[in-house]
Amino acid sequence: MAVASGCQHCTWLFGLCNAFEADEMRLTEEGDPEVRAVFVPISQATILDTWEVSGLAGTGSHDFTLEQVFVPEEYSWRFGAGMKPQGKHYQGPLYQFPFLGLFPVAIAPVGLGIAQGAVDSYLELAQGKRPAGSTTLLRDQSLFPVRLAEAVALVRSARAWLHAATQRMWEATASREPVTFEARTDLLLAAANATRSTAVAVDLVYTAAGGSANYRRIPLQRALRDIHAVTQHIATSPQQYENAGRMLLGQQPLLPIVLL
Repeated sequence: MAVASGCQHCTWLFGLCNAFEADEMRLTEEGDPEVRAVFVPISQATILDTWEVSGLAGTGSHDFTLEQVFVPEEYSWRFGAGMKPQGKHYQGPLYQFPFLGLFPVAIAPVGLGIAQGAVDSYLELAQGKRPAGSTTLLRDQSLFPVRLAEAVALVRSARAWLHAATQRMWEATASREPVTFEARTDLLLAAANATRSTAVAVDLVYTAAGGSANYRRIPLQRALRDIHAVTQHIATSPQQYENAGRMLLGQQPLLPIVLL
């Protein structure tokens, strides 16, 4: 069983599995369980309607199962450090880009988009809302520009760091240079920071908007649910701060996929 976002709209599924020979789990040269990445047509999978969630409901990240499905060798590869898909179609920079750049960097921008939408919604609401007991508009309240500035600073700084770290890794990959341990650390931390910073930004504007933020007609309530769903994703979860911290100390990360 696996979780797959967008599975109801795709024609192929990607998943990871352990490799077995007969009833014995296949091990790598290092003695670890061998993991293989596989691609299968959606017609060979069974989608389980399990994505009943409070946030990011639109991603359709249901579980799916595969039973007695044969995957040809050319539709799989060994998933591990130093392992990349082989063949002429996989030699471009996009396919050589570290997995770290394709995983957290695919999640952190979601948080950036949600937070920017929340800031825009806060600005729009402030143009016409008069808080209870007040004769002035929300935009004219003394705390409005403070909360607005705090939220904008969080979003823009997070975006700038994430873009810079991603660009650095992309340039190294495109030049066929090895991506350094330091660059991987920077990108991992930038992605985790982006998720945390945008969550704080959304919390700020949601709270500052007052009771109006609870109404379903106001996008802020959806932004609050969605951004806190993003913070739970393993790619940018608090666990990644531990990985990044260990790497800052020159230690190996707890999750080996960071080095793929």
